[in-house]
Order: sequence, then C-alpha cells, then structure tokens
Amino acid sequence: MIRPVWIEVDLKALEHNFKFIRKIIKNNVKIVATVKQSAYGHGIIPIARKLSRLGVDCFGVASLEEAIFLRDAGFKEPILVLSAVFESYAEYFVKYKVTATVVSLDFARRLDKLAKKIGVVHPVHIYVDTGMGRLGHYYKDSFEFIEKIKNLKNIFLEGIYTHFPVADSDLNFTGSQIKAFNEFINLLKNKAITFKYRHCANSIGMLNYPKAHFNMVRPGLVLYGGMKFKGVGSSVLPILSLKSKVIFIKRFKPGMSASYGRNFVAKKATLIATVSVGYADGYPWSLSNKAKVIIKDAFFPLAGNVCMDHIMVDLGNRRDISVGDDVILIGKSGKLEIMASDLADWAQTIPYEIMSRLSLKIQRDYKPSLLPY
Repeated sequence: MIRPVWIEVDLKALEHNFKFIRKIIKNNVKIVATVKQSAYGHGIIPIARKLSRLGVDCFGVASLEEAIFLRDAGFKEPILVLSAVFESYAEYFVKYKVTATVVSLDFARRLDKLAKKIGVVHPVHIYVDTGMGRLGHYYKDSFEFIEKIKNLKNIFLEGIYTHFPVADSDLNFTGSQIKAFNEFINLLKNKAITFKYRHCANSIGMLNYPKAHFNMVRPGLVLYGGMKFKGVGSSVLPILSLKSKVIFIKRFKPGMSASYGRNFVAKKATLIATVSVGYADGYPWSLSNKAKVIIKDAFFPLAGNVCMDHIMVDLGNRRDISVGDDVILIGKSGKLEIMASDLADWAQTIPYEIMSRLSLKIQRDYKPSLLPY
C-alpha cells in the first residue's frame, strides 16, 4: 500500500453479529445473508467465507454475476438472486445451480424447459408485491400467475417472499404488509399451493417485527453494523473502519482559503491537514464542510470541499499532529466513534449508500479481531 487509504474489516465482529441474529430467531428459521454489492462494500468473498464457516443457510445477491462469482470461488451454499433477470440468461441459473427470483411467466417457462433438458427440478422463489412497488405482481393479482408456474413440471416452488419499504418508520403499514403476506400464503395453501420457505424480513423487519420472521429472514445491514439499531444496544457491532493518514500540514493565516469553491476561509490562524481520501474513493462530496474525522482521540472538522483524492481538516492549534498520523473517517478511537450512519446523516443519505459506494480499489484488511475479547 503506497497511497495511505485503507479499510479494516473485523471478522470477529461479523461473527458476533451473526450469532446475535441466530439468538433472536427460532431454530427453524433460516438465514439468507445478504452479500449483494460486494457485501455492502465489505468484500464479498472474505465476508461470504466467514459466514460459510459460521453455518449460514443461503446467500442473497443482487445479480447473476455475483452468484457465478461465488460459485467460481467454491461456495456450495444455496444462492438466491434477489432481482429479476432476462429470460435469455436463464441457462446460467441451471448451469450454476442458482435459485432465481421469478416475476415473469416467460422466464419461468424458459427455466422449466432448460431444467427438463438436463433432467432436474429447479428451485425458484416467487416475489409478490405487498407495498414496495419495485418487483413482482401485486399480491392480490398473483394467484393465477403462481398457479401457472406451479403447473410447470421442472420448477420447484421453493420460496415466496415480499419486501418492506418502511419497516423503520411506519409500524402500521409494515404490519399491514405482514398480515397481507400471511393471508395470501394461507389462500395459496387452501388451493394446495405451498412453499418450503416464506420470507419478508430485512434487517429492521427482523429486529422489530418477530411475526415477520416466518421461516426465513434476510439480514443485511445488521450483519455489518453500519448504524446503531434501536432497542438492541451494543448487541450489533460495526465491522468496518475507513482510515487514511495526514500527508501534509500547512499553517493558515486569516483570510487564506482551502479547496475548490473557497467556501472555507480561515478566520484566524490555524493548522490545516491534507488527508489522502476523496470522493473517488467513495467519501462523498456532500460531506464538504460538514463531516468530522478522528485524529489522536479527538474530533476535527473538514475544511472546505471534498476533492477527488483529498480532504482538508482544520486542526486548530494542535501542534502534536504530524504527517503520517492515522486519520479515522469511519471507526473508533478510545471513546470516540464515527459510524457509517454518522457520515450518512452529514451527507443527507443512508448508511447503505455510504458503505456500498466505498471504492473497491481501496485495500481491505480482514482482521481476526479488533475487539478486546
């Protein structure tokens, strides 16, 4: 590593979070670990390898490419693609033994034909819409669609699922989704259509709505601990730290400005540190003049706009800070901590975006443990 910007991932904290999930769900409830988009920016292979050793039941990915990547890396666990894929690519689901989300009858028929050709019955999960409005038929209009797929001889209706859009903010709407999903499953059951797995709970849904567990859950952010979850205290730990180093320090006189736009102008004499990280690394431009960093167990504010490769930090009169000192952008030092959710608040976005947009070119170091236990 020549350019001093890197990510540390604490696999012991990941294990802690996984065991916490196991603790709050019933023994018969399976876990689909959501590792899409490079495991929310943490690195899909090391995260999946750790989860595999912990006994995860299934991996959830966003694309067929991610599923193939896991298969080529040797993972044998079931893999569920949590999105629609064009029917012209159906053959890869059969070839790589990947479970498809089905929202199209044409795709299901193509998959059935390919499975029949090699003499297998291929598992699929049906997505029904109860309020997300993103994929799948509205649940009230899904019966005929599902009945037609059930008649395909080489398709196994392994799972049915839906998704919550406001599990963190609207108890009533989410409750109505759970009720609607449950009633629809019972309607199908009365028509002799059953599924091995029923699932709807994402991280917040899993934590806040025990009735949403059914017999499968899909944790994502709770695995990675990018925010403080209400009601669980320190039961969920952050696993990612983003760090850099001071590469230059300059003494500013009153009236001197920092960065593009000149929207930071020193009102008094101060020290400004240049740090090797920028928006090309996934550190958002919208953090300009808003974010803080930690250096030597103290908070310091950004000075001026985030650049493509650099940020500037106002050190005040801290003369004990030198070129080469560590700068924590996400992470903990002593009693101070900056979480992905803190950056999200400053940038007016969500922690999912902060983590998933961290550049894959940043070196990631996977630690057995950064914790005291």
